[in-house]
Amino acid sequence: MKIVIDANMIIAALVKDSKAREIIMSNKFEFVSPDFVFDEIYKYESEICEKAGLTKDEFELLMALIFEKITIITADEYEAYKENAKAIMKEDVKDVPYVACYLALNCNSIWTNDPDYEGKKEIRVFSTAELLKLMEQ
Repeated sequence: MKIVIDANMIIAALVKDSKAREIIMSNKFEFVSPDFVFDEIYKYESEICEKAGLTKDEFELLMALIFEKITIITADEYEAYKENAKAIMKEDVKDVPYVACYLALNCNSIWTNDPDYEGKKEIRVFSTAELLKLMEQ
């Protein structure tokens, strides 16, 4: 099952040994994310390190471990789908790259807890709780 992973889920996995980290590390799913996800995460690096009690080196090590489980999709791979994604996510354009990846790669879902995705019939969204249930199957 190919799933686009939102930056917030990765940040949750960085902050603590959580259900998000368990899901990412499980090998049950194939995760992909647009290349701009790094900008999103590094924007909050100092806050993540503070909350998690991580040094910069520990943060980098944890990032490397997590991103071994996530395939990064370059902008040119999803560029042709950005207009469709904008039409779907008109209220929250910062999520356009995630939706464009979803469309470009014909993914099964997007993993997010972001309420901006609610009610979008063009895309399928899984919450953390839903992925945990799928892991049990």
